Amino acid sequence: MAHELMNDNAMFYVGKTPWHGLGYSLEIAPNTKDALKLAGLDWKVHKTETYIKTDNLSPNLTTKYFNYFNTKDNYYGTGYCCTYRMGSDLKPVILGHVSKKYEVLQNNDAFQPFDEVLLDHGYTYETAGAVKNGQKIWILAKSPLKSSVGNDTVERYVLLFNSHNGSTGVTIKPTAIRVVCNNTLEWALSSKGEPSISLRHTMGVKDRLDTLTAALKTSEGDIDDAIMIMKQMEKAEMNQELLVDYLEKVFPSLVNRDVEISNPITGRKSPNFAKPQFDKLVNNFYHGKGNNGKTMWDAYNSVTEYVDHGKNYSDRMSSIGFGWGKTVKQNAFKIASEMINP
Repeated sequence: MAHELMNDNAMFYVGKTPWHGLGYSLEIAPNTKDALKLAGLDWKVHKTETYIKTDNLSPNLTTKYFNYFNTKDNYYGTGYCCTYRMGSDLKPVILGHVSKKYEVLQNNDAFQPFDEVLLDHGYTYETAGAVKNGQKIWILAKSPLKSSVGNDTVERYVLLFNSHNGSTGVTIKPTAIRVVCNNTLEWALSSKGEPSISLRHTMGVKDRLDTLTAALKTSEGDIDDAIMIMKQMEKAEMNQELLVDYLEKVFPSLVNRDVEISNPITGRKSPNFAKPQFDKLVNNFYHGKGNNGKTMWDAYNSVTEYVDHGKNYSDRMSSIGFGWGKTVKQNAFKIASEMINP
């Protein structure tokens, strides 16, 4: 399985193996201090200005350009900074290149909303870790509440995702996992938009964590609304025609799955990726874990299973949790909701 864990021990999980299949198991949920250490997140992030060094001024660069920067002994400021942490060999590990306005949020501070809200309401740390040498970190906390969708148990979570390379802000959102198949569920309720809140790494980001804390207090309502729609999906019967219509709406490229395309220069037949993708989705609908090939709930989970378990990723956590996979599953939820509530 492809992943970009910071190192072999840069995450943990509690109990059974989670949907991402990574890390090592703990029997008892840790406290915040131990969670940081066990996840390999007990390090500090630093920010410093960056410079370039040149022996001679390039004739292609104007004096006006260089006057904009600070100069000293042929070092020229770039106007930007880099973030870094110190490795075990006491050498800096570069995490990213950011603007001067970028404000570092330390890992222990990122846990603050969980400490202040979740742990006091019965949540426990389920998993945490880092990828790409620490450029990105995540924390997943499990709610004491569970929901039922038909015969399925759906467990509730809150996920926090942060980057130290400027690629994302600090994002926190409610999420859910279908226990029988370890599929992560995503939704985007049309009346409320994106079920998450994100803070940019600009001045005062640490102080504005109060905004995330307040959002956590209302996240249960978002999950309740999503679970209600999931229950409607479980009662909405599907046939082959509706299934094909649904899958083509979620993945428009599937419309041409039976069309043969040849390279106009070589005349060779181009690879058809849509047909095997369609076949996998249909198979998931009928035979996926927990699916019976009867309802919109089965159809929606044919997509979640394909995204979570049917593809390879170079960056599994960010792709499924916050990238392509998240977008696909949110769209799949929205389309399913619209089809059962026209």
